[in-house]
Amino acid sequence: MCYGMKMYFEVAFKILILFVEIHAEHLSKAVILANSHEPYLYFDYVGDGNVLQNQHIVAMAVFKEEINITGWSSLTVSTSSDFPDYLQAYWSGFLETNLTFSLTTSHWANTVKDMCPIPLSRDCQALEKYLSENMVYMLNEAYKNDKHSPFWYHVALQLWQLKGMSDAFHKRFINRADLLNRNYLNELVDNVMGIYLLQLDGDLGDLVSALSLTALKEGLNQNGHPFIASPSCSALVKIVDSNVYLSHVTWSPYSIMLRVLKHYNFPWKIVNNTGSQKIPGFAITFSSYPTYTSSLDDFYITSANLTITETTNNVYNKTLWEIVRNGSKNSVLTFIRGMVASRLAKTGDEWITYFKYNNSGTYNNQWMIFDAKQWPENKGSLLIAEQLPGIVSSLDVTKMLKINGYWASYNLPFIGDIYTLSGTKEMAKVFGDWYVHNKTARAKIFRRDHHKVVDFPSMLSLMRYNDFMHDPLSTCPCEPPYTSNSAISARDELNDPKGWYPIPSWSYRLHGGTDAKIVDLSMINQLNMIAISGPTYDDHPPFRWSLIKDVKKPLMHPDKWQFPPVVTNFIDYPRTKSNISARFLSFEPLF
Repeated sequence: MCYGMKMYFEVAFKILILFVEIHAEHLSKAVILANSHEPYLYFDYVGDGNVLQNQHIVAMAVFKEEINITGWSSLTVSTSSDFPDYLQAYWSGFLETNLTFSLTTSHWANTVKDMCPIPLSRDCQALEKYLSENMVYMLNEAYKNDKHSPFWYHVALQLWQLKGMSDAFHKRFINRADLLNRNYLNELVDNVMGIYLLQLDGDLGDLVSALSLTALKEGLNQNGHPFIASPSCSALVKIVDSNVYLSHVTWSPYSIMLRVLKHYNFPWKIVNNTGSQKIPGFAITFSSYPTYTSSLDDFYITSANLTITETTNNVYNKTLWEIVRNGSKNSVLTFIRGMVASRLAKTGDEWITYFKYNNSGTYNNQWMIFDAKQWPENKGSLLIAEQLPGIVSSLDVTKMLKINGYWASYNLPFIGDIYTLSGTKEMAKVFGDWYVHNKTARAKIFRRDHHKVVDFPSMLSLMRYNDFMHDPLSTCPCEPPYTSNSAISARDELNDPKGWYPIPSWSYRLHGGTDAKIVDLSMINQLNMIAISGPTYDDHPPFRWSLIKDVKKPLMHPDKWQFPPVVTNFIDYPRTKSNISARFLSFEPLF
């Protein structure tokens, strides 16, 4: 299906022309063109990529929706350095949400749409106040510091990207570039309860806990799914001969399984100065969701040869929440800091330096930063950083990786001061080994089975492992005496709804491992990955929404989640006059 129309407007700075192409096989292309000779705004057919070679293009995007075939959609967005960074950022966001509009509106309905209806409840008013104050703080700091601070300049660019997404979501098209100014960006302050909420899936859980927003924390949407995600994941870095494999499994509510594999190519400057160099992480491939500016999982591969991932740690020491409550005017949320650090960093040390600045104390994770440039040196290849409100501690664990042959992460702090300050040590005194870093179930499973990893299929097998009814390491003082949560990839809906579980995460939930991503040294260099979508089905029947009672299937979700692993492969479209080429992200079977 193709469509076209023309709209007249006065020329200001550049005339912007949007081309959109939609094919029956669900492949969409879109570009923003700058053309000072044609006073029209076109929504029109792109046709063969060769017609764009002589055009000045601000941004180009390619989207393919294959949720029912592979379990993934794919999106690539590229921008041109011929134009100011803020225009690149804005139009990149606009194109992303424009092309993923159906997926975005479905994901919105499946997650936070009903969370804060008008008139706002007391909890929602408190959340809006915090987010608005925080937005004012970020914008003011960015305006003051963008010419000399890489951190604040890239906070601003991510907010410009968000503004473009918001405009596309609300079907608002700005046809004069001079309107894209500071006053226009400031509109974000009064719109924090819109598309901005989608970005907060990771930060929101800690934020509502800190603000004591009980109704939001326990709330369900109209389909019976929780508003607040409870992220927790498994990650593994594994040495195999001269190669290194890295993998991450996202654990999340099943309601958020509309997934997008993304590739951004943004040749932005380090700071807002004419002579500034291009950022090290100008190209990033990552697993994500529709209209998210970050990964959330998190799993990034950058053009600086860094791979960044994390697993989430809980905060049991409630006295730390005071730092978060007082943080609206002195912090930046984690979803922004993680992407800013990934764009700016050349090394693991640099990533941590950028990330810990303006710590929000929300979405508190153990981050792992693997620098393929440093491997196989004994220092600098693998660093971890663990965050709590008020502190980010880091450690070079390269030697441990080389001595043990692997590094595993599974939602427990490793660094001593974080383990104690978080309250996890006190939890271990009450509940035992589940809260002890080297004694918890997944620690034991990784220690027992990591040697089985010899290639991609065996790595995938370990990261999808769940044999909780038969594995002695999955037992618990429960009734029945085991839990699917004690596995590398959880299937918590297989726990007994009528069972007795002393720890809530052991119980029945529509929650579990929802994917697996894997890279090795060669794939890091190519910005490619292996990925599989949906809960594990190696030792259990595939997850099916139709078998779940009293809960509606989320919009656009397949009923049966049984998809093969795929390998990403980038195909470049012809370059244009602005030296920009969108990369089409295709999938190939793994085996």
